Amino acid sequence: MSKFNLITSRLVLVLILSLSFHCKEPDNDTKQEQETTTELVKITPQDINTINYTEFVLSNLARKKVNDWTKFKTLETEIENLKSGTLSFFKDDKAVLQGFITDLKNEVPESLNKPSILVRLSVLETAMYKFDETINLQSSTKEAILKDIERLLLAQNNFIYQINKVIEKASQNIIKP
Repeated sequence: MSKFNLITSRLVLVLILSLSFHCKEPDNDTKQEQETTTELVKITPQDINTINYTEFVLSNLARKKVNDWTKFKTLETEIENLKSGTLSFFKDDKAVLQGFITDLKNEVPESLNKPSILVRLSVLETAMYKFDETINLQSSTKEAILKDIERLLLAQNNFIYQINKVIEKASQNIIKP
């Protein structure tokens, strides 16, 4: 019986010691490593300038059509902020982004409420959600973030291109014989 008590007490002692080592708070070195890992994922305007894509702008006619579309203007502003390295819009609460996208889709002007534009808007929405997830994930690498920025910029530019095409086609007066 005493041998059993001796073995049991040693096991309890080993268990207590192992738990005390595992429950120990992380050292300052570990905290500093975590902070430097987070700092390595900073995106600069120079990083974004290295992204290769064709940038489209709205034509004068298209600019008149979207003049009253306030959420589109906000989108343009946020994309320009993104190009300058400001990611705060996407780091905010996800509910803000969801509300913005819902309002953007609901406020599409009647002249632009065409299936081709709505599809491009859906692609843009998906790219925005994907980028939001990547930027808010702590384990994201700089390459992954830049890839999602590229996808977002491409989606936004294709959206603008499609708006231009729809407006251009609507403005053509083709007389049928």
